[in-house]
Amino acid sequence: METKSKVKILVVDDRPENLLAMDKLLKPLGAEIHKVDSGEKALSEVLAHHFAVILLDVQMPGMDGFETATLLHSNKQTANIPIIFVTAINKDQSYVAKGYQSGAVDYLPKPIVPEILLGKVKVFLQLEEQRLELEQVTRELQWISQKNKLLLDCAGEGIVGVDKEGRITFINPTACELLGGVEDAFLDQHISQFLLDDTTGETAQEQWQKSAIYRECLEQGGTLKQSTELINVSRGRFPAEFNIAAIVNNRNAVQGAVFVFQDITERKQLEDQLVKMAKYDSLTGLANRTLFREFLQSSMDRSDRYQNKTVVMFLDLDHFKQINDQLGHDAGDQLLTSVANRLEGCIRKVDLIARLGGDEFAVVLDDVRNPEDARTVANKILAALKEPHELGDAARKVGTSIGIALYPENGSDADGLIKAADEAMYVAKNEGRNDFRFYSDLNPDISYPG
Repeated sequence: METKSKVKILVVDDRPENLLAMDKLLKPLGAEIHKVDSGEKALSEVLAHHFAVILLDVQMPGMDGFETATLLHSNKQTANIPIIFVTAINKDQSYVAKGYQSGAVDYLPKPIVPEILLGKVKVFLQLEEQRLELEQVTRELQWISQKNKLLLDCAGEGIVGVDKEGRITFINPTACELLGGVEDAFLDQHISQFLLDDTTGETAQEQWQKSAIYRECLEQGGTLKQSTELINVSRGRFPAEFNIAAIVNNRNAVQGAVFVFQDITERKQLEDQLVKMAKYDSLTGLANRTLFREFLQSSMDRSDRYQNKTVVMFLDLDHFKQINDQLGHDAGDQLLTSVANRLEGCIRKVDLIARLGGDEFAVVLDDVRNPEDARTVANKILAALKEPHELGDAARKVGTSIGIALYPENGSDADGLIKAADEAMYVAKNEGRNDFRFYSDLNPDISYPG
């Protein structure tokens, strides 16, 4: 902990008894008292210490008090030190004026009246204490400022300050790196150019005033957390997460805002990878059972809304186990991948193909207006799988049995529709393989157009 400095008084008198008496008189003030017996020594002492006040005897051999005061007053480093003349000689007006011209602030006649001495000196001691306190506060503020700058410079996040109009007022090195420029190029630029799309036809100011950032932070004085894309001036867009907080003064008026942001490209890639692992088959890249169920439910919901149909196809490869056993699992994996590639060429982009496991696949045809479209797709699948598949040194043909169910005719929910397609697929397999069956054909009570 920093020790509080004592204020200092300098007493200048050529007589030792006067110095001793002055020391005793000033002791109750608690100041650090320095005593010298000549003007020359006084000049040396003030260069080594900062005094709250100097009590200077006028009549001294060699350099008298007037000369000493004049020299002190002419030096920039010592010019502002208050000087009180202590004298027992001439008190006429011209003599006093000479003292003031030399730089004195007051006179004390000898013999000294203790109460007057202490009262006058105490004023200057209080002023010096206030000056020292102000110096200490200034040092602390400078240290805080330096520490804050160091924190900003070393922060792993980008930090940008803007005024109420959105112009950048400060930016740390990380933000410069993330946005692709140097500090001088960013200062006084509008933040919107790194946040907003410039292809909307609106001006930056129009977009800025409509934005949630402006509305919630700069108008309402609140905070905002968002994940969005920011713009690097040289590399283009990148995914970022940022927090924005309004800067308000002591009257709660908004002065600007601070943006703290980070590049989340790696995290986004990891999240995308985890989603892919959770919803896509690792071998074929097709949707897995989880994504199949989600897509099927969404398609059924759209069918209800627009009065169209959803078609589910269940596919089971014919004699896959024999090929797998004869050529090995690697060849079996190649075959499944080849089948997946051919199936993707049989559907629209709005439809879905999934691998449910083993050699079982499923197709969801979305937004179907004519049930005959399902027959067309089934025939395309059979034709696509008819050609041999290259499996290393061998080539093999593989057929498939397909079961087809329509929503809402063949099932009122996803489970019912899946069960219907599965039953139709087993009928196709049992009745000769490499063919398809509609669930509607299995139940005479259900009419199927076409």
